[in-house]
Amino acid sequence: MEININDREDCTVIKLNKHSVFGTEGIVFQETIQKTLDKGVNSIVIDMSMVEYIASWGIGMLVHAFTTVTNRHAKFSLSGVNQNVLEILSKVRLNRIFDFHETI
Repeated sequence: MEININDREDCTVIKLNKHSVFGTEGIVFQETIQKTLDKGVNSIVIDMSMVEYIASWGIGMLVHAFTTVTNRHAKFSLSGVNQNVLEILSKVRLNRIFDFHETI
């Protein structure tokens, strides 16, 4: 999985550079989340601006990351989520759980 990490003053942005997220990328993604939290970061933004489709395993990957981040008392949010992905997340009511931003 192509992941770009951008440390900012107020957060760390993890950009998913894929058009489809199937969840098979979960191990690499979770390791990235853990390493970011281990640096003492208190806010993680997942940039999904390139993602056009997310499968159920990909949703599980995001839920696992959300749980990991919030259990460490940090903030987790998604940015750049397109309408198709937002509809998929809304069907499982994750639009009520995740914090969304149009841009970073």
